[in-house]
Amino acid sequence: MTVLVAGCAPLYSGWIASRYEEWRHNRLSYTRDHGHWDVVADSHSRTVHAALLRTGKIILMAGSGNSQDNFDAKQFETLLWDPTENSFTKIYTPWDVFCAGHSFLPNGNLLIAGGTKKYLILPEKSPDRKRREFQGLQDSYIFNPDTNSYEKTGSMEHARWYPTLITLANGTVAATSGLNENGDIDPGNTEFFNQDTRTWTDQPVLHKEFPTYPSLLLTADGRLFFSGANQAFGPKSSEARQSGLWNMTTNAFQPVTGLPEPQMNETAGTVLLAPAQDQKVMFLGGGGLNDSPVSTNRTAIVDLNDQQPVWKRGPDLEQAKRYPGAVVLPDDTLLVSGGSARYRDGNIRTAEIYHPTTNTFTPAAPPHVGRDYHSSYLLLPDGRVAVFGSDPVYNSFDTRVEVYSPAYLYRGERPVIRSAPQAVVSGSIVTLSVSQSISKVRLIRPGAYTHVTDTEQRSVALPIIRQTDGMVEVSVPQNPNLLPPDWYMLFVDNGADVPSVASWVHVT
Repeated sequence: MTVLVAGCAPLYSGWIASRYEEWRHNRLSYTRDHGHWDVVADSHSRTVHAALLRTGKIILMAGSGNSQDNFDAKQFETLLWDPTENSFTKIYTPWDVFCAGHSFLPNGNLLIAGGTKKYLILPEKSPDRKRREFQGLQDSYIFNPDTNSYEKTGSMEHARWYPTLITLANGTVAATSGLNENGDIDPGNTEFFNQDTRTWTDQPVLHKEFPTYPSLLLTADGRLFFSGANQAFGPKSSEARQSGLWNMTTNAFQPVTGLPEPQMNETAGTVLLAPAQDQKVMFLGGGGLNDSPVSTNRTAIVDLNDQQPVWKRGPDLEQAKRYPGAVVLPDDTLLVSGGSARYRDGNIRTAEIYHPTTNTFTPAAPPHVGRDYHSSYLLLPDGRVAVFGSDPVYNSFDTRVEVYSPAYLYRGERPVIRSAPQAVVSGSIVTLSVSQSISKVRLIRPGAYTHVTDTEQRSVALPIIRQTDGMVEVSVPQNPNLLPPDWYMLFVDNGADVPSVASWVHVT
């Protein structure tokens, strides 16, 4: 017997609609507070290096991609990803860029130097196994975003694998560390690249030994700050791994002490917090030497404006991790995501936001893809963050591209930069046309990321002089150590921590 109850169907459908609206409201509320992640593409490429170009496209460099078979077959790969079209273009790659160093030149071209000369696989129990697995190259190239091609430069004085490159205020690029053609680090192997002659010159006065991929940042007084973070290979002495300020003229080195757990500096992250004028550097996570299973949730902060700077412990990360991804956002906060509890496992699928004003972390939406070794994180001009790569097990790469949309994208109408000069001079005053009242203006340098190392990332404040009727006058800092010549993303913020889409500006 069938029993019909009048009105049940409408009541049931109304209950479903009510539950759906409740779910939708909760989801929107969560997104407004935490942002969200989307897997947007699969590059099918073993991305090891990534850099945001002045065209808005992203160069993804794999080279042989940690594959002996690719190396032997000379299959060296570079892709160009267009975030707007979500398309990939293959770029001819004339050498094995795998584990090179890179930094931007003042004209926005990307200098890449070093790479893999040879995979030297030694017996498991060899005493040299951790030190001599690879040999470096002297090759040096410039990637030109106008032609989307590599251009050969003069060769380096030293072969390098796992080096650090950093561009100085006058456009000179310093290269240091890295394994040479024999798999060793040459003591005192610093050299300079001249952007005009496209040649390298040895700098015998700059005799400073670092572990591989030392995390170096250009400070406001022109010295380079070594945080102590590094990658795997090189001298184990406490002197070579000591945090400090390095004078690029005299070779004087001022130690910066106080870093908690200094034995856990390998595979750690280092970030110059926003705004760069504060000269505060944050140290994040890290682990023990080589393939140690130990990691830490430590953070530490140092104020380089102090005459005698000392590290102070910061708030702990949600989890202990190696390979933390860290990106400065246009609202001055810091996204910290991913990482690995052990040497490689890509098991940490959490994200958090650091707030410099309160010195606290708040949770962000968790990513879908775990990231660890060989991953890269880049801020996009639209305010999102793109993430590439991961190598949790040897020769087992994750090739998916995931994008984080921060919570500020859901906090209301975004301000619009109606007009801005395409080129500005340090020390000048410039006028912007904007759609809303503005509380802060930032120039953010595009990132060039590999192995938890990005020497380029910085957000520089442009102080507001006056604003009226949609016009804002701002001053451009004069110090090129603070604002090195390059192409930058110009963001404005409406006072509710809602940033605009960026305009590209060339700082000279």
